[in-house]
Amino acid sequence: MGSSGLARLQGLFAVYKPPGLKWLHLRETVELQLLKGLNAQQPPAPKQRVHFLLGPAEGSEEKKLTLTATSVPTLTTHRLVRGPAFTSLKIGVGHRLDGQASGVLVLAVGHGCRLLTDMYEAHLTKDYTVRGLLGRATDNFCEDGRLIEKTTYDHVTRELLDRILAIIQGSHQKALVMMWLWLGPSPAEGQRPGSFVWWMSLQE
Repeated sequence: MGSSGLARLQGLFAVYKPPGLKWLHLRETVELQLLKGLNAQQPPAPKQRVHFLLGPAEGSEEKKLTLTATSVPTLTTHRLVRGPAFTSLKIGVGHRLDGQASGVLVLAVGHGCRLLTDMYEAHLTKDYTVRGLLGRATDNFCEDGRLIEKTTYDHVTRELLDRILAIIQGSHQKALVMMWLWLGPSPAEGQRPGSFVWWMSLQE
């Protein structure tokens, strides 16, 4: 790709993170593959410089020396001299996933890293699928953790799970409303915003 290829590496893209792989290792792997592609391209022809060679003068019977101008390549930019042309690449991560989680990671390259802030402030909806094992508790809340508690779960029903999930969902919605009230625009003086009355009714 060269420098022109690097200029085209700008923007956002999505990658899949499998379970058991840390997000940082995935980011480093993507960076390594992109750098490998950048450095695999044919380098430009080396620049030429004028070099004066000392040698015998042509057509002279006497052993006189003279300087002859010649053009030789400059090796300071050769790959074997200076090493890879690209050694690092700026790659940003939009969010993080746990090591045992799987899903889509949004990565950014170059100027695309600035778009990650806009994406974060847009509060886009995220969809999660949770998988659990009833009757077991581990020290790190993951299936590969050390087992610290074990119990029966015959009393757990779909109706009970739906009721608990509704409570959790309600608490999250209430937290979002309160966050919107704190971060939203302040009303004009002397006015009582309707959102404040709504918040008061939630507290009651």
